[in-house]
Amino acid sequence: MSEPIKHRRIVVRRFGDAGVLRQADAVTSAPGRGQVRIRVLAAAVGYTDVMARKGEYIFQRGLPFTPGYEVVGEVVGHHAEPVPPWLVPGARVAACLTRMGGYTEYANLPVRLLAPVPDGLDTLAAAALPLDYLTALSLLDRHSRARPGDTVLIHGATGGVGDALCQLGAHRGLVMYGTASERSLHRLRDYDIVPIDYRRQDVAQVVRAKHPEGVRIVYDHLGGASMRANHRLLAPGGVLVSYAFMGRPGHVLADTVRGALRNRMLNLLPGKRTALCTLPREIAADPSQHQALLTHLFELALGRHIRPRIGSCFPLSEASEAHRALERRDVHGKIILTTF
Repeated sequence: MSEPIKHRRIVVRRFGDAGVLRQADAVTSAPGRGQVRIRVLAAAVGYTDVMARKGEYIFQRGLPFTPGYEVVGEVVGHHAEPVPPWLVPGARVAACLTRMGGYTEYANLPVRLLAPVPDGLDTLAAAALPLDYLTALSLLDRHSRARPGDTVLIHGATGGVGDALCQLGAHRGLVMYGTASERSLHRLRDYDIVPIDYRRQDVAQVVRAKHPEGVRIVYDHLGGASMRANHRLLAPGGVLVSYAFMGRPGHVLADTVRGALRNRMLNLLPGKRTALCTLPREIAADPSQHQALLTHLFELALGRHIRPRIGSCFPLSEASEAHRALERRDVHGKIILTTF
């Protein structure tokens, strides 16, 4: 446990296209107090990784860095006290990190971030859960306080977080409307949800045809001018929750800041509420709660109440190809980097 381990990781030394993702030699030291050394088995790839690689992610501005928020690994050693019963060599654990660093073969992580992966849950499925599904739980519980029977509009319902919202919302009995492109609408048939082709249909018209007073919750990853339209779709007492902002090429950082400010300004209007979800900061503020939430998500997955979609797997050494596949949007479901 105390010996340094030489291994490989993916490093971004300059912002740019997928070609800037390079393998590099690394050394993981002995775990510090409260840390667990894991051998990473799988690391999920998300759009935040792509944004960070391009220099467009507000929470990753420094260089060099290793992308990746989500990992599943097996315990190699630890320096934890007290020792939870699941913390034994060879046990599988997972985490949503508070700072990027998941594209690696070994890592030392705080024990308070780790959740045990139950027997019977596939490693790839476990790797696909942390970021998207913890974000969805935060949107549902922390920011909108969704209740059974609530009417909700989910923008980007076939994206990673959108899919998680659809699954968890169906499990909780929400009345859901979801936007997607025409080629993706068929993926919403698995859920009890009203699909809306945002290119060919008027979203507000579809929603207000059934709910003239508006919906209680809108989950928005778009920002921009659409945010005010979404705010108008809220029923009295409703809440608009932003969890990402689509930016113009070359202006993503500025548009992200502008979107966050617009969210806050709309919150000043009476009768309705807005909220902003920033999951890494929420985890850093209360890691124990998110450890428990991740454990809960694994239980739901094991019981088949939620089913993370695995799109494609790439070896860690092919991280560049994984990013290209994500940017081409030719993979439906989570992309996973593997080391086994």
